[in-house]
Amino acid sequence: MRLSAQFIGTGALILTIYLESNTKKRNYVNLFVLFTIVFSLFEYFVGFALDALFSIRWWDYSDNKFNLNGRVTALNSFLWGVATVIFAKYIYPLMNWFKEKIIYKIPSQLQILLIFLLVAGLIIDFILSCIYYLSY
Repeated sequence: MRLSAQFIGTGALILTIYLESNTKKRNYVNLFVLFTIVFSLFEYFVGFALDALFSIRWWDYSDNKFNLNGRVTALNSFLWGVATVIFAKYIYPLMNWFKEKIIYKIPSQLQILLIFLLVAGLIIDFILSCIYYLSY
């Protein structure tokens, strides 16, 4: 399930980009509602895409109440909203502190090299995961 973890990380990246672009005072209720919807749609379409690409059902919520085609449930959607608020209120400020105190002190050329290596590692992992699951 390595691909699933990458898609969860993608959700955190989407939320980080949103928080970076919206620096005004946070309304956590609006954030909760917005990202409950966004991440539920994301989970649905990622589940659909993974089913279509690999012919494997990565998760199935068919036995849960209030599910949509077994891909999303009301409970998980609620939990995505809770995770969003926790991330925005506690984790994102820690990331900013880390960025200001540590990352910005690393020379820009080294930052670019590290980003390149990390992205290359993610791409290689993604490709190897796809090869593995397509031959499954």
